[in-house]
Amino acid sequence: MKGGRAVMNGVVRAVLVTSASWAIVGCSDSSPLTSTAPRVVARASVTAATASSTEFNGFINFCHAGDFSYFNVDGPTIHFGVSNENKWVTGNPLIDGIEHNTGIALIDPHGLVVNLDNSLKPDAVNGTWEIKQQFRIPDGTTSGVGHGTGDLLGKTMKFSTVRIAGEVSDCNPNDFKAGVHGVILSPAS
Repeated sequence: MKGGRAVMNGVVRAVLVTSASWAIVGCSDSSPLTSTAPRVVARASVTAATASSTEFNGFINFCHAGDFSYFNVDGPTIHFGVSNENKWVTGNPLIDGIEHNTGIALIDPHGLVVNLDNSLKPDAVNGTWEIKQQFRIPDGTTSGVGHGTGDLLGKTMKFSTVRIAGEVSDCNPNDFKAGVHGVILSPAS
């Protein structure tokens, strides 16, 4: 125990002496070497300031629903696999394109939750959004988070959707469209 305390005291003393030395030398004008601390702080501030977010609004048109990939009843709970193809239209070239999703739905006595794995391929860029999304019924709300690949690498997309009563899908007159609102988060460059 005494040995461990002595080592800890030595480490703390070394850190304090090194910090004091850096502060004295870094703040002194008598050295031919200039302190880099102000430049590092300035660079960090500029970097933090360049991180950005871009909001988007638009529609998701539900175009094609695939067949169930499996169907299983386990007591009061029903599990089944789903797949869909949807068209996103927002006016943002980093978003607009075709989405393919597959999901696992779980119906239990408390309602329906569909967990979706989506891949959205914007028409204007070489990359995709790989999305995790959750759809809740009976309220019909969804939320999702996507991470970019290719030209979108490093970007994150967060969004929510709401069904619009009476709106018909642009790509399938027998289906509907949903309103989408979200944000693209871009890292500092």
